[in-house]
Amino acid sequence: MSAPEATPAANAKRTDTDAEPAGSDALPDAGGSWELLYEEDFEDPEVLGPAPPWTRDGYPEDGVFSDRADYFTAQGIAPPPAFRRAWAFGAEGWLSVEAYSRSADTAAAAQAAVVADPAGGEGRVLRLRSPRHTDAVVVRSSRPLPARYRISLRIGYAAFGDGSPASGNGYDGGESAEPWHTRDATRQNGFYWLAILDAVPRPHNNVWIHHRRKLVIDSDNHFPPWMEIYDGQGFAPSGVRPVMMFAVDGRPEAEGHALFGKPFVARAAGAWQPSGSIRAADAYRPERWYRARIERDGDGRGQARYALETAGDFAHGGDAVYRGVIDAAARCVWHFNQPGEPAPAACIDTSPYAESGSDEPRWPADAGWPDYFFFGDPHANYYEGQVFVDDVRLEVWRPAR
Repeated sequence: MSAPEATPAANAKRTDTDAEPAGSDALPDAGGSWELLYEEDFEDPEVLGPAPPWTRDGYPEDGVFSDRADYFTAQGIAPPPAFRRAWAFGAEGWLSVEAYSRSADTAAAAQAAVVADPAGGEGRVLRLRSPRHTDAVVVRSSRPLPARYRISLRIGYAAFGDGSPASGNGYDGGESAEPWHTRDATRQNGFYWLAILDAVPRPHNNVWIHHRRKLVIDSDNHFPPWMEIYDGQGFAPSGVRPVMMFAVDGRPEAEGHALFGKPFVARAAGAWQPSGSIRAADAYRPERWYRARIERDGDGRGQARYALETAGDFAHGGDAVYRGVIDAAARCVWHFNQPGEPAPAACIDTSPYAESGSDEPRWPADAGWPDYFFFGDPHANYYEGQVFVDDVRLEVWRPAR
């Protein structure tokens, strides 16, 4: 647990909570209350336990854009020799570390370690680090999440670049996104604050996760800028420490792209932005702690709403809370329906990605997808740096008796 600090929400100067209709910033209570199921504060320096040895990467088949999927092999692209390790920790093993490296000499503690709070004090926190852009490490939920849950954490003191070409953006220089594509990796650096995927979160090429995301809070420091950041007055092009909060638009008419997946529906400036616009809620400061939270209030019968929230001292808004609620069924949030839940007819999409080399439909009528949360760096060909995490909490809904 990190050093005590003022709760950002308590003295926020600006609050963004006008989500769908007026007053919908709070998910309906439906007669019940939240119950803390698990919490990890990292005060135990041995909480991670002993890490298992590296095993050679077997390139798990996690869908049509996985590391050795037809989409890549048809282009003559083969994944590099690499190593993986994964292990559970925390109460009842509710959290898991998933680590990847192309070097068997990479120590477990170089990627995931309990360390002193960078803000000072006597508390301990988790440090996640990718020493090279070809390393990756995430912490995920060990098991799928229930129909209604709330996951929250504190995250901050990030050092994953700054979006500046002059600084090198956190890289040594010359890194590329090979072998999956030849783009200049130094143009993008970042980390995921908190995200929900429709498959087990583990490191992969960066294309894979673009097709597995449901909802995301993340930062991608990049140049030249291809997104806009809300600065309190309007949207300005910038790739400097953006805080993106978005759902993924799963509607069949939202075509998307093989490399990037379906379009974003971003939360910024107090509203859900038009599909396909890439707009950040604000920018983070590098030496600050922030809070992130994602909630789901699914009924188990195909109706669900999600809430995304961040809070802290932001570059433009100062002490602020940014929150938005989205009706997942009405807006066809990508693969929102969990196993056993039907999807609305308007969301069904039996067409495949033509470029994928697979005839797998994008959203078949008889399928459901689990919710897993994760945070960290999931990219095996991008992102280099470190971030600190603390106070990870999972709450579940208990109906009134």
